[in-house]
Amino acid sequence: MKYSSKGNSALKEGLTAHLLDDVHNRRERFRAEVLQWGQKHMRQYPWRTPGRTPYETLIAETLLKRTTATAAARVYEDFLHRFPHLQAINDASKEELAQALSKVGLQWQRAKAIKALAHYLREVQGGEIPSDLHRLIDVPGLGEYSARAILSFGFGIPIAIVDTNVERILARVFQNVLPQKPPQYLFQELANSLVPSKSHGKYNLGLLDLGALICRYIDPLCEECPLASICDYYSRNRGRLIKEEPGRYETNIGLKLRRVREKKGIGLTKLSQLSGVSKLTIIRIESGKTSPRTETIGKLAAALEVEPDRLR
Repeated sequence: MKYSSKGNSALKEGLTAHLLDDVHNRRERFRAEVLQWGQKHMRQYPWRTPGRTPYETLIAETLLKRTTATAAARVYEDFLHRFPHLQAINDASKEELAQALSKVGLQWQRAKAIKALAHYLREVQGGEIPSDLHRLIDVPGLGEYSARAILSFGFGIPIAIVDTNVERILARVFQNVLPQKPPQYLFQELANSLVPSKSHGKYNLGLLDLGALICRYIDPLCEECPLASICDYYSRNRGRLIKEEPGRYETNIGLKLRRVREKKGIGLTKLSQLSGVSKLTIIRIESGKTSPRTETIGKLAAALEVEPDRLR
């Protein structure tokens, strides 16, 4: 089932063919690292228990709006106990709902919103939670993020979930691939191309937590990030993000290449033209993703007018 009206065409509009190949080359490593990190570090909340139903996931997404996960966790189980299905919400008064939501705050607004949501599902969707993205987005108070979360965590449908944390990860990891100011739909299409068909729920949770805990907006913990080895942002800023230790980079060809190139004031495009080595290959050498052959080092050294040993 295709969940984006723009489909793959949107991704192709923003990325050239060889950059699409670059995304493809990093896809499996990206997925594997996120899943492995999430297995050890994922935050534990009651709605993340495996086997949650679409209704239980919907309630979690509703409670999480405009509050913290800690606050939502205080009322989640009790709310489900009092209102175990949509009909129970339809049968309840706003006063009963507000009382159950008092520990979260904004209880009257929340009670009104949940009541409207349940009424819509009863009147328009026959009392069922739809397993279709566009029909879910139409439900009052949900939106695209919550709709995708319900599909992934509640229905077990492989679909990418994107919030500001995920956007930040994608913008940093694929910094050399994306346009300077990518539109939001492009992040969604990129995320769609990365989400695995299996373990997508754990992958989505891992990615959300990685952005919140490690790939932070301020002071990202790049040295602790499992994606550092394939991250364009890290490869560009590594020297400014960490203090260099004696001997740490003595055999790092990528770092030496970048230092020599920058000292001579030669950009990536210019070095590519002078050496005959593709710009993408140079980027991958400097980021440590590619181990260059002897002849490639020779070409780069000649273009930079240094001895090959300067780069080894």
